[in-house]
Amino acid sequence: MPVRKLHLANNITLITQPDVNAKVTAFGFYFAAGSRFEGRGEYGISHFTEHLLFKGTSSRSNSDISRIFDRMGAVFNAFTEREAVGVYCTVPSENEENFRTALDILCDLSCCCTFPPEELEKERRVVQNEILSVKDDPDDSAMDEAACTVWPGQDISRTITGTAADVAAITREQIVSWYGRYFVHGELAVIVCGKIYDGILVPALEKLPLHAAPVLSFGRRHFPQEPCWSPQTRVVKAPFSQTQVFVLYPLKAELSETDYFSLMVFNLAAGEAMSSRLFSALRERDGLCYSVGSFFTVYEGAGAWCAYAVCERKNAACVFQKMRAEISGFLQNQITDGEIEIAKERLCGTEIVSEARTSFLMQRLWNFYSMGFPLRETEDVLAAVRSLKKSDIISFIQSLLDEEKRAALVYGPALCARVKKEILCRSKVK
Repeated sequence: MPVRKLHLANNITLITQPDVNAKVTAFGFYFAAGSRFEGRGEYGISHFTEHLLFKGTSSRSNSDISRIFDRMGAVFNAFTEREAVGVYCTVPSENEENFRTALDILCDLSCCCTFPPEELEKERRVVQNEILSVKDDPDDSAMDEAACTVWPGQDISRTITGTAADVAAITREQIVSWYGRYFVHGELAVIVCGKIYDGILVPALEKLPLHAAPVLSFGRRHFPQEPCWSPQTRVVKAPFSQTQVFVLYPLKAELSETDYFSLMVFNLAAGEAMSSRLFSALRERDGLCYSVGSFFTVYEGAGAWCAYAVCERKNAACVFQKMRAEISGFLQNQITDGEIEIAKERLCGTEIVSEARTSFLMQRLWNFYSMGFPLRETEDVLAAVRSLKKSDIISFIQSLLDEEKRAALVYGPALCARVKKEILCRSKVK
């Protein structure tokens, strides 16, 4: 059945994709909160609040919530990003009771959390342990360092969790105020896919408090600090055994839908797929690394495309040079018809295979909605991808791979002076 979008009287945006034959339902509550909303003295509060949502409401204890979802065999979790906090679950919903119960709990978490002081203090320690674990993880810590490389000293690059000291300083009063402002009364988009009982869904959401009206579409707002890209190259010492190499380029402040699909095709051809140029050259041909690829991230008014590789430190300069050469090849030789065909069909194949998962459909709708794009169904996505023109893809790649704006990070064990100098010299724009 087609995707539907409703604007409820209490300003909640409801997006549904019903499937009468589905045996499960995926619910997603997406709040306009996150690290970019935080000011001095509030760093980490969105993530801390997300953790505390599970610690009890006016009608249920934390153990009540856990047992209910466990008994259903449901998937239940939450996340915090720079511009959103999401609470989601997937439940078996052949009978409407599971549907009603899951929805009731999510509604409860959105407006009736009580933040018991003893639970708050225990969870404070849990969050501080999570922050320490991120520092011990080479991938997580490298991603934070990459953000600080291209957006140095800016709100958009601050760690989402805040520091252990930041979390230690947050008071219960701050949590209660933040929850009221951004969860109980802030912007809220609810996305539901799969088996849907309309007679239960809409009335339950309409009982929630009045929320802030959506700003055009979720995420399309102006944050106090406009991101400023820094095209620098940094070599940063870190206490890990392998070296991580990143080459980054800024995305347009506002991507069109054609830009977005072109980016997905380019990303697959460049590094995401096993047949991509980076994987084929650095791993399959030269055997320089195990992990190599590319990804992109999009924020309000900013974004980045990134190629990366993880290697032995003795190969860092060589890997950096070869990564740059493969990326530059897209400007010199352009993307081929064969690469475009493989990337397009891989994208379409992924959409078709994943269509049976209601959680995938929910996440896809969230991506489109948060970026202000049409809420496409699978057939529409396939048609949009397959109708992309080669000229549109080439034009996007040429605008993206601006060497004047290229940034780089080499992160890992200390490099000798010669190798470090070689990397910095090779990073200069000719």
